[in-house]
Amino acid sequence: MVPTGVHDHVAAARALAARLPQLIDESRRTAISLRGGLHGNRKVGPGSDFWQFRPYVPGDPTNQIDWRRSARSEHTFIRQTEWQASHNYWIWPVLSPSTHWASHDNLPSKAERTLIISIALADLLIRNGETVGTFDGERTRITSAEHLEKLAHAMMASPQNISKHGANIHPGRKHSVLILGDFLELSDAGEKTGRAIRRLGQYQNDGALVQILDPAEISPPFQGRVDLFDTDDQMIFRSEKFEDIADGFKKRAQKWRATVRDAARQNNWLYDRHVTSESVSPTLLALYQHLSQRQNQSGSNGRGRPTLHHHNSQEMS
Repeated sequence: MVPTGVHDHVAAARALAARLPQLIDESRRTAISLRGGLHGNRKVGPGSDFWQFRPYVPGDPTNQIDWRRSARSEHTFIRQTEWQASHNYWIWPVLSPSTHWASHDNLPSKAERTLIISIALADLLIRNGETVGTFDGERTRITSAEHLEKLAHAMMASPQNISKHGANIHPGRKHSVLILGDFLELSDAGEKTGRAIRRLGQYQNDGALVQILDPAEISPPFQGRVDLFDTDDQMIFRSEKFEDIADGFKKRAQKWRATVRDAARQNNWLYDRHVTSESVSPTLLALYQHLSQRQNQSGSNGRGRPTLHHHNSQEMS
């Protein structure tokens, strides 16, 4: 249920696509602002990138000795390189018709914010040496930030409904699946959507559900007569005095958020919530740090599903 009239979501989707270059630029700026304070998941292993020197100990391969560095000291040093095994992440921004709504002209739509977080997260992961893809028809995957625009266009072409398309999506075993959207399809009779989400996590796939909400969907500011429309612009309810149903509206919205949270927990995935009136950075940082933590816990660059600590899960309020 979406309060007030929903404008033509087809036109809104086209307008969003036209703004994609600006959204990519904004996503890159957001990622750059966070990268300075982040540390990659670095560990010793086969690779070409230098990491550090350490003192030689008997049994070390002599071909790893850095003779130039050793010549400047009384000790012999080994040159260590960084492990470069790439982990696979699938980012699915579910741009359903309901995400093109905003309660006020000075707020971004949920679709816009979903895309910005998705693209910025992809940028951070790719620059940390990971492989990032999305569930468009071509299953586009990239390993270089130079191809971020290609991935962003593919994200725009990803399925707009989890229940209808989730059964046809097959992420690789032990890959990470990150789904972002408002998950309105879970608000009423969402059993099929819940099954699709569980299926995406059945092959030891780590993941997260990030629910993007308008502030009016948490604390509705409406007063007086309010018309409620569905995503086909059909009026489904009219309240002559919204104050009389405000508490019921809030309880139903809380139940909706709880359903999304529970769907994540059934997969042992992270649930996080972002409100479009707030800054992108805290959500993006928390999500990236969660993924980094899971990689470190697994001991295999993110493969496997260690015990989840809900340090960033937002409980229903």
